[in-house]
Amino acid sequence: MLKRPEAILFDMGGVLLESVDMWTDAGFEKSYPNGLPNGASPEWFMGMSRDILARYERLPAPRPAMDLRPIIAEWLPKAGMDASAETVEDWYGVLGWWEVRPLYPFVREALKRINDMGYRIGLISNTLLTSQYHRDLFRAGGIFDLFEFMVFSAEFGANKPDPRIFRHALDAMKLDASCAWYVGDKPHRDVCGAHGVGMTAVLVDGPYEHRMSDSPAHEPDVRVRDISELPELLVKF
Repeated sequence: MLKRPEAILFDMGGVLLESVDMWTDAGFEKSYPNGLPNGASPEWFMGMSRDILARYERLPAPRPAMDLRPIIAEWLPKAGMDASAETVEDWYGVLGWWEVRPLYPFVREALKRINDMGYRIGLISNTLLTSQYHRDLFRAGGIFDLFEFMVFSAEFGANKPDPRIFRHALDAMKLDASCAWYVGDKPHRDVCGAHGVGMTAVLVDGPYEHRMSDSPAHEPDVRVRDISELPELLVKF
């Protein structure tokens, strides 16, 4: 029996905007439509990006946050650039655009309706990079002020499904887990992580739904096509 929540916390990729788990050639066209600064080679940049992703994926799960700056410093000389702290920081900023995609068209209306219904809104998201870019995207999309609290794993230091990042958000919002729903698209990170701390887990349909069969802990309490269905679900309470 579902309980009326006090707050709903959301994942980002795959829920509010396109998931960017894989840094690919097709993804490059979406994240860098105007190319790279100073005429840098896309082949060099893709090589660096794939190296970063491969090193990240070798970390044991639940993966800790990883500082990408030492890897950037290794790759800069390969493109004939100095590896000064300033240049490393510049390219760290460029890499940040990998994780920025347009919001889904239904997101603003859905979040506003949920907020207008009296529900508090938060965000817990795994990111490889610190997240000013995401905040800027949310401001431009008119949803930043709807969030009471946001935590990004690259800033917090632990990734979902680590219970610490969920508890951090709950503590910051002064919420009991039983009064909060978590909405994500990955059974193995989002559903499992939410259940691990006692939250109700809502799964958004998508390419990861087959992972529900991996474990009973991956079975969500609620499934929705996307978050545009949430207001109609919540109005029943």
